[in-house]
Amino acid sequence: MKGRTILPLLALVLPLAAQEAVKQVNAGDKPVATINGEVITVARLDQLWSRVPTQTKTQYKANGGKAAFLNNYIGKRLLVQEALKHGFDKKPDVQSDIEAARESALFDRYVRDVVAAPIVTDAEARQFYDASPENFKIPEKIKVRHIVLVADPTGPRGKTKEEALEAMQKISIELHPYFRVGDQTEGAKATRLRKFAEIAARSSDDGSAQQGGDLGWVEKGTLDPQFEEAAFGLPVGVLSGIVETRYGYHLIFVEDKQPAGIQPFDEALPEIREFLMAQHQAEVVTAVQRLTTELRLQSKVAVYPENIK
Repeated sequence: MKGRTILPLLALVLPLAAQEAVKQVNAGDKPVATINGEVITVARLDQLWSRVPTQTKTQYKANGGKAAFLNNYIGKRLLVQEALKHGFDKKPDVQSDIEAARESALFDRYVRDVVAAPIVTDAEARQFYDASPENFKIPEKIKVRHIVLVADPTGPRGKTKEEALEAMQKISIELHPYFRVGDQTEGAKATRLRKFAEIAARSSDDGSAQQGGDLGWVEKGTLDPQFEEAAFGLPVGVLSGIVETRYGYHLIFVEDKQPAGIQPFDEALPEIREFLMAQHQAEVVTAVQRLTTELRLQSKVAVYPENIK
């Protein structure tokens, strides 16, 4: 069954290089969240996101994307802050674990970035990238928010189907003035985003309500089919009509779109290096063993077997 639209869509003096560099720095400094005064910037979030393993990242992309990752990270930081507040990091065994994790990370990064560099070269990575462009296809994506009202008389908000529809109609009317046709100034964009997020936070029956209804960047095939058909058909900055899916009634707002294409080499390079490292595992291990042997010969190392129990 195709998505059924119940209400109509509401239509629709520095050098230049230095200026762009400043813009990028400023964009990286923008906050995405604050946690008891601790500011998480765009740059910090991007750094954390880049470290997420590919398989885990794929799961996130199918369930809210970077916004969902941020939500989980906020929970993690709250627990870390609580641990620090109680001095848990001062416990000897915890300090030992922290030092072991630090040592392991330093070892792994040095092997990857220094020891393996002559084995897994950028030239080989580039050759792999150029020879298999199908591995780096990026599907069309949209950055989307929604408000959903669930028809469930026994649920937390106890709405019948008729009540859910009536409530969504009122929300649509409330949002209408902020989505006027042709009003695409930066001020208007910021206002409509803020208003949509406010209403989603107070009204939506979905876990994304905490993030203002933000589902992050999503690809085709990761959403409910009826929702997806409506969302991918929307122009940027336009509010949908009320869309019915098996989950309830939705209002959908597409913030941005990214057309299908090929992932840039620089973005793909970390994953390519990980793949090639696995292919050259025996050579990398041999290089590590050779280096450690050389270092032992150059260093003063003493072992006391009588003290090993």
